[in-house]
Amino acid sequence: MIDFKEIPDGDAWEAFCRDYLIALGLVVEIPPAKGPDGGLDLLVREQLKGALASRPFTWLVSCKHYAMSGKAVGNTDEVNIVDRLEQHKADGFIGFYSTMASASLITKLKEFRDNGRIEAYEIYDGTRIENGFHDVGLSGVLLQHLPVSHTSLRPIHPLLGKYEPLHCEICGKDLLKASVTGETKGNIILATRSGNDDESIVESVHFVCKGVCDRTLGDTLHKRGLLGGWDDISDYCNPLIFMRRITGYTNQMRNAPASYSKTAHDRLIDFYITVSQRTLRQTNAEDRQALIDVMEIDELGF
Repeated sequence: MIDFKEIPDGDAWEAFCRDYLIALGLVVEIPPAKGPDGGLDLLVREQLKGALASRPFTWLVSCKHYAMSGKAVGNTDEVNIVDRLEQHKADGFIGFYSTMASASLITKLKEFRDNGRIEAYEIYDGTRIENGFHDVGLSGVLLQHLPVSHTSLRPIHPLLGKYEPLHCEICGKDLLKASVTGETKGNIILATRSGNDDESIVESVHFVCKGVCDRTLGDTLHKRGLLGGWDDISDYCNPLIFMRRITGYTNQMRNAPASYSKTAHDRLIDFYITVSQRTLRQTNAEDRQALIDVMEIDELGF
């Protein structure tokens, strides 16, 4: 849960808005500034792409930070919207609010759009802004502007610059993203077969949603003569449990290296790397360069 009260005032909220929209891929044409703004907090641009052509689209952004009072943004807070768009030659309107927009404001914006007085509008209220952090690429913005909430939420951040999903084998849902919102619980399944002297060997590793997908996989494994032991994927997003599981696996490999097939071992290593995108801290350019340096030294045999 994000607490927008961490952002102390309207100026800091505008800076947060700027960085958030940049992370979404928009280009800031007029940044936040102190003093009279003529009903403009930011002016941002994106490139709309059609089947045969593309064109720039400019948004006027209005920032309202009412998290301290909790009041909604209403018509009296957003006046002369059409005139403001005309003044700044903008095509659409974005309301970037730490609370929510009132029903009357949404109705007014919808009428402006339907009457052709504005091309489009978007409302980024507190809930939509928070949901945006469940996606990849906004972790740095959250850490910079809302550090306490960052610690609580632990959003996804690609360690090596490219996000690696964790798909359910049955329905295809990204279980790593689902672990942030808690909307879907996932299991890691270790499929085992009894070996010589009744020692169990992990033949394969699987990832599925709890419930229907889990049962479907269980039926498949049963037909193959395998038993499925499970663990909760969300546990691995806890740094302490993550380290316990890794050290436990390391000890298992030392004591009984044949207890996992090569396929299962490789799959488990990939799993640890993927889940680390939520569990470990965000990396920076210096971290990645240090990794390259270590790999080069390792290749030289030192």
